[in-house]
Amino acid sequence: MGAPFAATPGLDDSQSAPARPRGVTTRAVLIGLALTPLNVFFVVKATVTMGGFRFAGRHSLFVNTIAVLFLLVLVNRWLKQRRPRWAFSAGEMLTIYLMLTMGTGLISSAFDLGGALATTITYPFWFASPESKWQELLWPNMPTWLTVQDHDVLSGFYLGNSSPYTGDVIRAWATPAIWFSAFIGAIAWVCLCLNSIVRRRWEEEEKLPFPITTLPVQMVDERTGLFQNKLWWVGVSVGLALGMWNAISGLFPSIPAFPLAADFGSYVQNRPPWDFMRWTALEWQPFSIGLCYLIPLDLALSLFVFDMFWTAEYIVSGHLGWSTSQWSGFPYGDQQTAGGFAAILLAAAWLDRKYLVEVVKRALGMESALREEGREAFSYRFALLGAAAGIAFLWWFLARGGMQGWVALAFVAIYFPTALVISRLRAQLGPPAHSLGASMPNWILPALVGTRTLGPRTMGMFAALSPFLGEQRNNPMPLQLEAFKMSEGNRMERRRIAIALALVPPLAILCYFWATIHVGYGLGMASSAVGYYPYLHVPRLNIATFEDAVKYPSGMDVPSTMAMAFGLVFTLALLWVKLQFQWWPLHPVAFPIALSSTVQSLRLAIFATWLCKALLLRYGGLPAHRRALPLFLGLLAGGAAEAMLRRCLSLLLGVNLSVMAT
Repeated sequence: MGAPFAATPGLDDSQSAPARPRGVTTRAVLIGLALTPLNVFFVVKATVTMGGFRFAGRHSLFVNTIAVLFLLVLVNRWLKQRRPRWAFSAGEMLTIYLMLTMGTGLISSAFDLGGALATTITYPFWFASPESKWQELLWPNMPTWLTVQDHDVLSGFYLGNSSPYTGDVIRAWATPAIWFSAFIGAIAWVCLCLNSIVRRRWEEEEKLPFPITTLPVQMVDERTGLFQNKLWWVGVSVGLALGMWNAISGLFPSIPAFPLAADFGSYVQNRPPWDFMRWTALEWQPFSIGLCYLIPLDLALSLFVFDMFWTAEYIVSGHLGWSTSQWSGFPYGDQQTAGGFAAILLAAAWLDRKYLVEVVKRALGMESALREEGREAFSYRFALLGAAAGIAFLWWFLARGGMQGWVALAFVAIYFPTALVISRLRAQLGPPAHSLGASMPNWILPALVGTRTLGPRTMGMFAALSPFLGEQRNNPMPLQLEAFKMSEGNRMERRRIAIALALVPPLAILCYFWATIHVGYGLGMASSAVGYYPYLHVPRLNIATFEDAVKYPSGMDVPSTMAMAFGLVFTLALLWVKLQFQWWPLHPVAFPIALSSTVQSLRLAIFATWLCKALLLRYGGLPAHRRALPLFLGLLAGGAAEAMLRRCLSLLLGVNLSVMAT
């Protein structure tokens, strides 16, 4: 926990493979596949009609899948008493949970992966007008096979009161649905192959703690005794009670609500320079408190300090007139974070260089210290070949969409290393959220080479893919690596769970298209029935960026590039200080993570849990921390359960209890 990365241990491994676990059974996989359409439909319906930014996908753990796992464990305990032969093993429950989590992450939020896909690929065709000239400027530069352009087909989608189950509608949507399913399936496959390569190094040799896996593993593993712990049930009860009390107070105003969130945006809105604060919402939901308690002490303190650092930087910039907006221009915070994540990648690659060399030698059949591969999802040779095949398909896909060959190659060369950074951060530190949107190719490449060099067709492809190039809080790679971690202890076979997770992304994207057009043609995505702005706001921003690039092509963005370089150098300097001086309290990883809106909204919860954890460790040592852990895990599970329950009640009653409860 002290050093930013663990020292390199020996590479030799003579341990034999353990007995073959059977947690990933046919029954568990079939249940996971069968529940995926239901889960996707529920998430789409709930987010479109009630808003889902705070529901699923905002945090490193998803409330809906934690709630489902909680229910599954309770049912399983009943089955063990009444129908023991029907009961699930720990590996089977984790398999179902992981498959649902994978599907949730791909479609859960309009700000992250997939959630705004349907509106993004149709927005410029429905909202085009003679004044905008989008038909001449934008339409020719967007791939027809990834978009829906028929105005008659889109009328029902945006206006509602229509049926999507007609031949014209199905044919129009089927082509992009199939192609995007293949695209996301290939991305998830490459991520699986890369995770199979790095798993041993990060899990077994560096022994990274994987904090995000703590709750799911302890819930399904009876040896932990979690469900017999009184503090666990206290936490569950508090998490459930507070949320449901607030939901009831919304239905009956005479009942006072318990404050679990606040927003001081209206206070600072017209008070410069305080209006340059990026995020003015604060929350201390039980779920958030439980999640923040899992953060290591040095990261928690560092996140709070760097959150104050970023806030002060923007306020001072506004006060001195150096900035005109907290979302663009100086001090180029997003670009600084991109450089920071690049520095973390470089540091990890340098520290793991010997291991990676051994992997390549093993894959080529040369003498290598890595002699045992039986515990991996794939052999190193298969993983390298599988990753190469997936990247080759993605290169062809991007080139077919209009990208120049070198741009397509740069795309995958930026995307997958960035995804590896996310996996590394989650495995080592378990941050409650991470926002890497500025590290994606559609940000990096226009800044480095300019939109004039990239050309309008490349920018059109960026626009079509923009829902998958957002903040990356739901990137599939860290979940896959965490699945490999959860398989230890003979719970699951890694190859089986890898195959199960590979089946989910194409299915989830197909289900997303079905659920979205079903809901959209019924309600109308541009009607008042869909009152949550991101589903039009996000595509509007994406298309506006595309339009500017076509109308006003530019060269290299020098200020943004300099900001990236500064972020890279500054983070490398923090890494060096942390390695040289073990007493240095600030973790360098917090510098780029702390700018995330989710982290900023959790600043009070992060500080409070850091203080509580520090006092426990200071005066009670590790035993006190372990005794208190079930309480915070209970807050996590109880908070997830009440959030899920409120969404279900909202859909049944037709009343948005999720808003009332905050």
